[in-house]
Amino acid sequence: MTPSTRRLRYSGLAASAIALVLLGAFWWGWGKLNASLPVLDGEFTLPGASAPMTLERDERGTVTIRAANRLDAQRALGFAHGQDRFFQMDLLRRRAAGELSELFGDVALPADRAAVVHRFRAQAEQVLANESAASRAQVEAYAAGVNAGLGSLGEKPWEYLVTGTEPRPWEPVDTALVFYAMVLDLQSSSGQREQTLATLRDVMGSHGPAFFDPVIGPSDSALDGSTASLPEPPDARAIDLRAGIDEPLPDILSALPFVERAPTGSNALAVAGSRTAHGAALLAGDPHLGLRVPNTWYRARLEWTDATGAARHVTGATLPGAPGVIIGSNGHLAWSFTNATVDTGDLVAVDLNQVAPDLLYHHGDETLRFETHTDVIHVKGGDDVEVESTWTIYGPISWTTAAGKFHAYKWTFHDPAACNFAVLELNTATSVDEGIAIAHRAGMPNQNIFLADAAGDAAWTLTGRIPLRFGYDGRFPVAWRFGDRGWDGYLDSAEIPVVRATADSAVWSGNQRMLGGAALERIGDNGYDDGLRAGQISTDLARLLAASAGSAKVAPADLFAIQLDDRADWIVRWRELLLATLDAPDAAPTGNPRATYRELLAEWDGHAAADSVAYRLMREWRDALVRLTFEPIFATSLKRDPAFAYWQLRYEDALWALHRDQPMHLLGRAYADWPALRLAAVDAAIARLDENDTPLAEATWGRRNTLRMTHPIGSSLPFGLGSITNMLAEPLPGDHRLPRVQSPTHGASLRMVVAPGQEKDGIMHLPGGQSGHPLSPFYRAGHRAWAAGEPLPFLPGPVQHTLTLTPGG
Repeated sequence: MTPSTRRLRYSGLAASAIALVLLGAFWWGWGKLNASLPVLDGEFTLPGASAPMTLERDERGTVTIRAANRLDAQRALGFAHGQDRFFQMDLLRRRAAGELSELFGDVALPADRAAVVHRFRAQAEQVLANESAASRAQVEAYAAGVNAGLGSLGEKPWEYLVTGTEPRPWEPVDTALVFYAMVLDLQSSSGQREQTLATLRDVMGSHGPAFFDPVIGPSDSALDGSTASLPEPPDARAIDLRAGIDEPLPDILSALPFVERAPTGSNALAVAGSRTAHGAALLAGDPHLGLRVPNTWYRARLEWTDATGAARHVTGATLPGAPGVIIGSNGHLAWSFTNATVDTGDLVAVDLNQVAPDLLYHHGDETLRFETHTDVIHVKGGDDVEVESTWTIYGPISWTTAAGKFHAYKWTFHDPAACNFAVLELNTATSVDEGIAIAHRAGMPNQNIFLADAAGDAAWTLTGRIPLRFGYDGRFPVAWRFGDRGWDGYLDSAEIPVVRATADSAVWSGNQRMLGGAALERIGDNGYDDGLRAGQISTDLARLLAASAGSAKVAPADLFAIQLDDRADWIVRWRELLLATLDAPDAAPTGNPRATYRELLAEWDGHAAADSVAYRLMREWRDALVRLTFEPIFATSLKRDPAFAYWQLRYEDALWALHRDQPMHLLGRAYADWPALRLAAVDAAIARLDENDTPLAEATWGRRNTLRMTHPIGSSLPFGLGSITNMLAEPLPGDHRLPRVQSPTHGASLRMVVAPGQEKDGIMHLPGGQSGHPLSPFYRAGHRAWAAGEPLPFLPGPVQHTLTLTPGG
């Protein structure tokens, strides 16, 4: 045998050996993956259960639990969550506690550093201790069920195989951490918006925040109809961009991608029973959250018998990590939420002791010592990281001004009393009035809650603790040293506003300011959305109520149509301005790309449709317009504070006023006049599309608004296998300033329309699927209906699988 032949033979043997190893590894991994699938049929022992129960699944994996009592129902729900969603639950508790790095290594350190300073794990222990024995029993039964469900798997969940880690058991305290994870997702945890307003006021005076972030504006859609004219902009004495030398843009600003203001929010609307055929009030809700795999929610129906022998049932969306139904209907009462953005936190200026400013500060006549907390983050594959935080009696130090002034963040969620499990009482509430009472004592992320009952009543109110301030309104940082300003506990139930639907008026939310006057003074403002989306919902509702004034009655399909409304009313006035700008002499000469741009804008049907070129071109132009208009104006503010975030301001009305009135002192020196700026924005939009190799005629909205709903560890899978864990990347209609809220990674986490007692006619669909396992038949089940805007039944369908859970152990 020649040397070359020998080499070929050895190479062939080596290749074969490698292939066999890879094949063996594949089959080993495939076997492990299959073994981690939940068992859907048969019988399991559920320790602690008082009687046998069934866990049924329909064709989409929706779970129906039939139990002898409520504790057993919670235990069985925990079992289902443990089977289908344990890794998701683990991420939630770790997110709140600052423990993600234990799974993912140093890539998760920024998130853990931001979370761990709140010390939520220690607070969660106190939350659980504060609960009544009956409430703790529900959480404990649920936790036992979770661990039994996890233990029923033939192999640990597949995500732990990929990360090379082990799941740790679920504990009752972890449910409180799940609540805190939602707090971090839905609330400001550092006071950045207040910081931005303070910097803006320091740079431009009081006219700056009043104009660029009005508390009450002309296009608001409050339930009480309150609006106000937009204040005048800061005058040339406060800021004059035409005088002197151009203020150079800070490097950090010029490097940032454009971020349109799109707060985490939701829609909800409710119609009184006097407008329905059956007399029950009708509720629609679509909470908007980050879109990820698996989806935030888990569909379930719980059935049990209460202590009086009465049959109970509740159906809707559960939150893996928590017992009970969080959004849904129980035959008597239906409820849903939107983010309230009431003001629950304040930056408090700290008066330092000048002798020992690193150690001491003043409060009243007292000199107090800073407390230093050291928390340890365990990092997979690396050394532990210590994170120090400095605390005052108000809260942790979160902002230091350019002048060295310390500010602490006083936040309701640093008080364990702000978190409890009272929201679970909605599962058995029977009226709107009972729901309001529960909402007012519920400790949870502050939400607008919409309630509808079988008797026909519907109402809006607020959940969560709301500070009772005195001496100031909470909009800007203040000092509390002398006792003339501060908090005096929290608002009591009588001080929390309630608005009820009537035969002639509905209640609705698009995360806008809900009320003005004394109610607004009490609840404060922490960044309400502008009124454009809510205004369109209100207009849709007004048309619907007018049409149903006679014999026609409001039905679930009517409210579902409002949820899917993708008409882009908000951009109509901007389109008219853009067309007028391009129609000016020499603005868009023949052969210039601007002329093509103008032609493509001409025919538009008014919708943010996936196939709309015109809407995409308008959005690209307006994105550029925001940057070119505001960045010269806010350059000094950003130099003063690198964390200044103008995109957090409610600037829509201000932007319109600037381009309507065209004040020269607020126009960047790079432009001869305001039309020149608008044309520069057209050129910037064209250049951006060119950079992305997108011809103007092919620049559909759907090409930009393409769903990116991915699994958090999908990218870790080899050979491109991560793609099988993601939802299909498909173009979708909608945008964040119209009822059908949609972006690639943010949108309706569910859509629900239901009248209590009439659940058989209700509608519900969710993105993604019920299971968190990519080999499950339920991994994508129902997702297509959500993407296409097709209604699915609110109630579970015919039973496809039955698992019997028996007492024992």
